[in-house]
Amino acid sequence: MQPFRIALCQVRAGDIEEPERNLQNILRALDAAGEAGAQLVVLPECSYPAYYLKNASPYERADVRDFEEVSALFADAARRHGYWLAAGMAVPHSHGKLTNSAVVFGPDGEGRGRYDKSFLWHFDSNWFERGREFPVWDAGFARFGALICADGRQPEIARSLALHGAEVILDLTAWVSSGRESAQLSNTQCEYFMPVRAFENGVWVAAADKWGTEAGSIVYAGRSLVIDPSGVTRVCAPSDEESVVVYDLEPMVVGIVPRRPALYRTLGEPAVGQPTMKVLSEPLVPALANRRVAVVPSNGTFNASTIAARYRELRAQDADLVVFGGEDGPEGWQVELPALEAAVREAGGALVLGVATTGCSAHQSTVLITPEATIEHNATHGRGIQLGAAPSPVVPTPVGNVALMCGDEGFVPEVARGLMLAGADLVAWAAFRPHPMLDAIVRTRADENRIFVAAAWEDAAVVAGPTGALLAVSPRGSAVAMTATVNKALSRMKEMAPGTDVVRNRLPEAYGALLR
Repeated sequence: MQPFRIALCQVRAGDIEEPERNLQNILRALDAAGEAGAQLVVLPECSYPAYYLKNASPYERADVRDFEEVSALFADAARRHGYWLAAGMAVPHSHGKLTNSAVVFGPDGEGRGRYDKSFLWHFDSNWFERGREFPVWDAGFARFGALICADGRQPEIARSLALHGAEVILDLTAWVSSGRESAQLSNTQCEYFMPVRAFENGVWVAAADKWGTEAGSIVYAGRSLVIDPSGVTRVCAPSDEESVVVYDLEPMVVGIVPRRPALYRTLGEPAVGQPTMKVLSEPLVPALANRRVAVVPSNGTFNASTIAARYRELRAQDADLVVFGGEDGPEGWQVELPALEAAVREAGGALVLGVATTGCSAHQSTVLITPEATIEHNATHGRGIQLGAAPSPVVPTPVGNVALMCGDEGFVPEVARGLMLAGADLVAWAAFRPHPMLDAIVRTRADENRIFVAAAWEDAAVVAGPTGALLAVSPRGSAVAMTATVNKALSRMKEMAPGTDVVRNRLPEAYGALLR
């Protein structure tokens, strides 16, 4: 990758009944991007003719220009200004269906292909068919791929683009929002999903969104932005006005946690055979499923008697599961486990603890202790440690089916994804050292899998619900334990929107790159 300038055209949304106004806004924004010296330009999702199409035949309307005519106008803008253009368009096909696509034009005005939205959102499926390929374009100055809006909620899509060589991921989006003040609108994708996608893949992310409303019921968040490979948002547009966001991207090398594709076999298997499908069909009375989970920041050094005393205190406060942050311990620390096992047998519930050792046999482990058994899971991902050979088991507990993550495993989206597919309702993550992305990663892992995530590390802890909402957050540096109510019924509701299911709408046959 070489330094280059990108422009994100945040155009005002318009109804399908006003396509010409939409088009003229777009053409003005494309000229402004060219005048700013952009080398790569991005338009939002379905910039033309609109996002909410009302039916599958938008180009049959008398006031909507032909797809070919509009494409020629976009191609002309790319040619006149000499930039690459990724344009969000509803693309008609000869078999009568549409795709929600990023249509890519080169600086010579020639069409270079398209990406079709894969993870269709809500009424998308009424008129769009989904894409199944994840192309990457080489612009000379950078290799880029594209995803579209809800695609950012599925970790496999951005990961596939990165594995195909993308250094920059374009997000052609239509982030919806709600709020009292237009200037304060936001969306979970710009808050944590897309920063995490940049961070976990070590790529730049550039998202172009609309602003305003469509159909009197769809409100857009604006917030077109550029995120660097460390997950830091470099520039962000307001939510309530037209804007052409211009930013100069530069090469930036960040280290990501190495992948282990041999452990991801289940990600390529059909949903029908996944253990989670059996879990989702189990009868359940939600009113009887409320439980309490506690998270406890670590104080840095493993001490079994201190942990046992803290555990008993939290059990007295009705915590059914207590997750302690990762501690540093000596080799052979397992000899102190009987004290913790005794506390759990006496008080009931379940305890999770992470321990890291250094030296010749450096490793990181997370332990789950229930009255019936003690399970030790060795971290399968990380740097400078001996790696475990298998993912965590999924264990029935009073709070639901619990699985474990240890250390850097949470930074790798395939790990939590596999645990959800294995039937986990809650993932207990014992992390070790603070990191600026940890809160965002916890929320993303919970939201993208529709599970609970309870995480604790040095001086901080958090519980996130299946929608990514923060249910409990410890004051930084306080070592205060926090509790939250969880209900496994919520983790078994896998629809993000009507007809948009995080399990049933995956495309495992398209995720071959993840397994290679």
